[in-house]
Amino acid sequence: MSVSRIVMSSHWGREVRHKYVAQGEAKALAVVFPGKDYSVERSLLDYAAKVAREHGCDLLLLEYGYQSARADFKREDMDIVIEECKAAIAALPALPEYEQLLFISKSMGTVIAGRVAAEMGVQQKTSHLYLTPLVDSIPWIKQSRGSMIYGGSDPLFNEQHSAEITGLQNIRVYRIDDANHALEVGSVNESLAVLLVIINFYHEFFRDAL
Repeated sequence: MSVSRIVMSSHWGREVRHKYVAQGEAKALAVVFPGKDYSVERSLLDYAAKVAREHGCDLLLLEYGYQSARADFKREDMDIVIEECKAAIAALPALPEYEQLLFISKSMGTVIAGRVAAEMGVQQKTSHLYLTPLVDSIPWIKQSRGSMIYGGSDPLFNEQHSAEITGLQNIRVYRIDDANHALEVGSVNESLAVLLVIINFYHEFFRDAL
């Protein structure tokens, strides 16, 4: 296994350092898209990346330019973030060699992942794991295949929004009762128990996708 960094300049005047983990002769690449204020080091994405490795995937852990610069995200900067993510993925010399792409995304990252797959023309070989999506990601989810996990008490994505996706043949939907936008519940112990359930969903996603 080798670990390297894809270093690129960004609109925000700071270099971004995307982490690339290559296991050797992997046929699938998992790309992790963080949330607005939810980095790839936090639990939901960190464990998703670990499960991806267990299933033999190479990894690309993205960092947004505004995150590197410790700047606030502005909605009008979304197109810039998406272009920089596309550039980071395209910079991988081994990209054409991967038979499958697995896009793991959280919150705002679900919108970015959906658009990146569409704009790079890789939808046919991409499976998505959407975590706590936003309303803006619904059109992209409808065009995708994979799984979606959301919280029953998430103020940013309610049952009405979920109903627009439930029943689609290409997306498996999981609802975590009483969970918030971080897929956490009342107590620490309860949240850890929920996390274990979510990790089992991750394994199911990778078994289905690969």
